[in-house]
This record gives sequence, structure tokens and C-alpha cells, in this order.
Amino acid sequence: MDDNMMFACIAAQGSPVLKKAIVAVAALSCLSLAACGSSSELAGNVISGGKGPIEVNPDAFSTPVYCPPIQLQTNTYLIMKYERGRDNEPEGLLYQATLSDWARSCTKDSTDQTRIKLGLSGSVTPGPAWKGGEVVLPIRVAVITGAGDEKPLISELLTVPVTIGAGAPAENWTLIEDKFVVPRDQEMKVVFGFDEGRRR
Repeated sequence: MDDNMMFACIAAQGSPVLKKAIVAVAALSCLSLAACGSSSELAGNVISGGKGPIEVNPDAFSTPVYCPPIQLQTNTYLIMKYERGRDNEPEGLLYQATLSDWARSCTKDSTDQTRIKLGLSGSVTPGPAWKGGEVVLPIRVAVITGAGDEKPLISELLTVPVTIGAGAPAENWTLIEDKFVVPRDQEMKVVFGFDEGRRR
């Protein structure tokens, strides 16, 4: 029994007036102690809104990652492959390939680099001379800076294999590549398109 409670018990055996006064003091002391005991919990609830600690993602305060624009190289969206010696003859057409859709996104790769994710898609349509098999589409992707008269930061030839049967309908293809890492916050652009110089 603590001193305050013991004092109240002893006083209860004394005069009625003294008893009431001391009991009242003891009661107030108990309430005060109870309030002190819960003050830290109350403060914690007010600070956290009655919930647990809130974790804040530091990325929420970072600046957006600069993402270079992408551009289809002029006249590189179409390949028309003919049998040898039958160029431009409709009956000699092996296949027609198109590059029709593209998109890109960027993420922070390190403190001073950005990773570019590129998505390209299109279709391959077999022609009258196609006997079935695999088509390999060559796609050039380059990252250039400034006016474009400097050496590209990146220039890579990517390939997309597409299998189509003779007389089959058009076959869609998709390429997603995220290996392009470039310096952050530097003005540049991504150019792409079919590179027929190395087609098969």
C-alpha cells in the first residue's frame, strides 16, 4: 500500500470532517497519477493519428525521372521481302513486316543514371511466295544527344524472331527491352526502326 492510501485508511478512523477531506485529497492524487501514467500514450495517439507510426517513402519527395522522347526513324516502319530476282512483283512477295506501335518508360537506375524501357510491336504478313518458316526482324535502337551530329550514346541492333506458316494470317510480334542505361538529366532522344542493312 502506498503512502497516500495508507494515510487515507488511517484518517478513516478519525473525525468525520478530517476523514472526508483526506479521502478527497487521496482521490485527487489517484486521478492525477492515473492521468500522468497515460500521458505518453495520449501524446503518441495524437501524433500518429491514433494509428501506428507512418512510414514515408523517400522517393515521394524526389524529382521525376527525365525520360527521353522516342522517335521512329523516317521510312523504317516497313519491310517488304521478295524472292531473289522478283523485287516488286506481287507474286514474288515473301512477307511484309510492319512496326506500328511503340512506348517507353524510365526509372532511376542509380544516383546519376536512368534506365529506359522500350516496347515495340507490329505484325508480319506472309506473301504468295512464302513457304512457311521463321522471319527475323532487325530493329536498330539508338540514343543520341544534342543535334544528333555526335556519336550515339547507344546504338544496338535487336532481332525479333517471328514464325509464320504458308498462307497463314498476319502474325503479331512484340519486343520489350530495358537494357538501355543513360546519364540522368541529359537532353537526348531515342530513335528506332527496321534496319534492312542486316535483315535475313
